[in-house]
Amino acid sequence: MRALYLVFIGFGMAVVGALLILLGYLARSVEEIPWGLLVVGEVYFVLMATGSSIVNSIYTVFNYRGPNNELEKIIKLGVWFSLITIVPAWIMILSHLRNPLSAVNIFVHYENGISLFFQYKSGITWMATLHMLFALTLIIELIYFIRSGVSEKLREMRKLELGIALAVLVVTIVYISNLGQLFGNVVAIPGWYGPHMALYFIASAIAIGAAGQVIFISFYAGRLNVRDFVARYYARILMIAIPVLAFIKGWMIISAWYNPAAWQAYRLILSSPSFPIFELLLLLIAPFILAVAAYYRKNLPLLLTAAVLAVIAGFVDKYDLIIEPQKAPLALSLNNWAHLGSIHYVPSISEIEIVAGSILLYIALLILGVLILPLKPGEKPKTLYIFK
Repeated sequence: MRALYLVFIGFGMAVVGALLILLGYLARSVEEIPWGLLVVGEVYFVLMATGSSIVNSIYTVFNYRGPNNELEKIIKLGVWFSLITIVPAWIMILSHLRNPLSAVNIFVHYENGISLFFQYKSGITWMATLHMLFALTLIIELIYFIRSGVSEKLREMRKLELGIALAVLVVTIVYISNLGQLFGNVVAIPGWYGPHMALYFIASAIAIGAAGQVIFISFYAGRLNVRDFVARYYARILMIAIPVLAFIKGWMIISAWYNPAAWQAYRLILSSPSFPIFELLLLLIAPFILAVAAYYRKNLPLLLTAAVLAVIAGFVDKYDLIIEPQKAPLALSLNNWAHLGSIHYVPSISEIEIVAGSILLYIALLILGVLILPLKPGEKPKTLYIFK
C-alpha cells in the first residue's frame, strides 16, 4: 500500500514538473546575461552526476567494499543516482535553446550544400557526445549490476565488470574535464579563461556529488543496516574533497589578482554578499567541520547537515562563478577598461519555472526508480529482465 502511495506521488510530481518545464519554455525571453540560470543549473547537475559517478568508482574500479561489504548493498542506488542526476541537466540545456530540435546540428549540418558530420573541433559537440556516452555507460553498468544479482555466470566475469567500470570512470573524467575547458577556453570572459576551471569542476563535482548521493542513500541506510558505515564513508570523502576544493579556489583568486582582466570578474564575486556566507562558511568551513564530527562520532544526522549545506551552497557557488564574470567590464583596449552600463541579472520567471520543474521531475524519477527497479539487496528482476 505504501509503495502504491509513493508511485502516485512520483507520477504526480513528474506531471507537475513537466507542466512547469513546458510553461517556462513557452514563455522564454532573451536575457541580458546570455548564460543565465539554466546554464548554471545544467552545470550544477552535471557536476553532481559526474561527482557521484567518481564516488561510485571507489567500489567499481578500486574494489573497496567496506568492512562488511556495505558498499555492495548500496552501489546500485549510487549508480541510479548518478544516472538520473544527469536528466535535469539535459532538460535545462535543451530548454535554453530557442529550438531544442536544432541541437542535432551539433552533429550534422550543411555547409555550401555539403553534409558535414561531427564537428570535432567544437567543445560543444564533444560536450553533447559525452552527455550521451556518460548516460549510456551508466545504463550498461546499472543493467550489469541488476543482472549479475541473479546470474552466477555474470558475477564470475570480473574482467567484464572492471571493463564497464573503467569505461564509466574514463568517460566521467573526460566529460567533467571537457565541461571545465568549455568555460576555460572562453577568452571573452577572463574570469573563466584558463586550465583552472577543469580542476575546480572536478574537485567541486566530487564534493557535491558525494553530498547529493549521501542525502539520497540516507533514506535507505537504516533498513539496509549501513547507517554507521554511510556516516563514516561519505564523511571521509567530504573531509578530503572540501580542502582540495578550497585550495583550488584560493589559487583561482590569487591568480586573478595578477590578471587585471580576470580580477574585474573576481572582484564582483568577492564583493557579492553570498561569497562569505555561502562560498566560505556554508560550502567550505561548516560542511568540513560537520563531516569531521560525523566521521569520529559515526553520526549520520551530522553528515546529512553537512551534505545539505554543501548541496545548497554548491549551487550558489556555481551561480556566482558563472553569472558574475559575465557582468565584468569589457576591455576596449589594452590597459583601458570601461563599464558599459551596469548589468543586472535577475532570473526570469520562465527560467525559474524550468529549473523548478526539472528538479521536481528529477526527484520523481529517483523515487520511481527505487520502486520499479531492484536496486536494494534481495530484490530480484522479474519483469523484462531488469524490473521488479
